[in-house]
Amino acid sequence: MNGRYFFMENWKLNISLICRKTFINSLIIAVLLLLQFPQGAYSEGILEVHFIDVGQGDAILIKNPDKAHILIDSGPLSSGYRLNKYLSEKGVTALEAIVITHMHPDHVGGLFCIVPDIAVQKIYDNGAVLSGDDFGEEYINLTRSLNLDRTILTKGDTLSFGSVRMKILSPYKPLTGNMNADSIVIKLSYKKVSFLFTGDLNKKGEKRLLERDFDLRCQVLKVGHHGANDATSEAFLEAVDPVLAVISVGRDNPRGYPGGKTLHLLAKKGIKVYRTDRDCTVVVQTDGEKIWEK
Repeated sequence: MNGRYFFMENWKLNISLICRKTFINSLIIAVLLLLQFPQGAYSEGILEVHFIDVGQGDAILIKNPDKAHILIDSGPLSSGYRLNKYLSEKGVTALEAIVITHMHPDHVGGLFCIVPDIAVQKIYDNGAVLSGDDFGEEYINLTRSLNLDRTILTKGDTLSFGSVRMKILSPYKPLTGNMNADSIVIKLSYKKVSFLFTGDLNKKGEKRLLERDFDLRCQVLKVGHHGANDATSEAFLEAVDPVLAVISVGRDNPRGYPGGKTLHLLAKKGIKVYRTDRDCTVVVQTDGEKIWEK
């Protein structure tokens, strides 16, 4: 065997051993990573609540651990394209339910942009459609033209989506006639964690809830009426006792929301606050034991 042949064969052998060793080391690292971070660890059993930045309005996407998608409100008509784009980016092609808390345009308007493009199994509202309310009347026409399964919600109703339970705390009969006070209020529970979604609930509506001695405690509060000063009383906030609050509000909105009194009260209580005008879309996740922001 000449020296050159011997050198070439040893070179091939060394390269083969190096490659094999590298492959084995890579395989060991991959296995260790899988053991530390198993596939699906960040989504398995995780509830996600997306407070979507739709400008001045509310739109909340709930992705439950059983892969159901629920939408609470749909923002204004002018931001419907943003909502549609967001749902598409998140792979949402169907909604198990849409809940419209009340018929104000900044809560129901975006609906006209997402249906009929997205399949909707059920749609819920509070039944308070006022005569001459263009958005409310068009909403009724839309649900009829698309044959959507529409149901009116009231206090005591419960919606269940797999392991997630949504208890309706408001409105109740008789309605006040004030659209904000008659907002649908939902307490969502997943294991030991709760969220409170309040629509545009104002202090008048809060007072009615407090008088009925509901268990309002939750970890996450969607602040009522975009943080306006006519909502979120100190008594209500004490009853809810959240650790985290989200304000859905548009940047530089003409009404000056959120109000200084509300922000001061939230700060006084030591509650961590997120705002869609400042923080854009806010995503809160929970495994049913603890909460964190994505």
